[in-house]
Amino acid sequence: MASSRRRTALAMLVVVIMVAGTGLAEAARPEPAEPSSRWEVEATVNLAVYPPAAAAAVDKARKTVAMLMARLPAGPSRKGPGH
Repeated sequence: MASSRRRTALAMLVVVIMVAGTGLAEAARPEPAEPSSRWEVEATVNLAVYPPAAAAAVDKARKTVAMLMARLPAGPSRKGPGH
């Protein structure tokens, strides 16, 4: 009887600690404030200088990705799980 109360109290304590600690968590990789690579700088410059061309390229890329995603087979693999 005493061990059951101890287990219950311990479980409740663990839950309270976990709930209290959720507000303290931060992102594992915070987003950088400024571009970190040459590619990101060039992409920003291209978007500012060539907005119509950049918008067209983005639209084409989205359509291409959507087309490729639509071609992916749905469901499990024919060769079994994990393959």
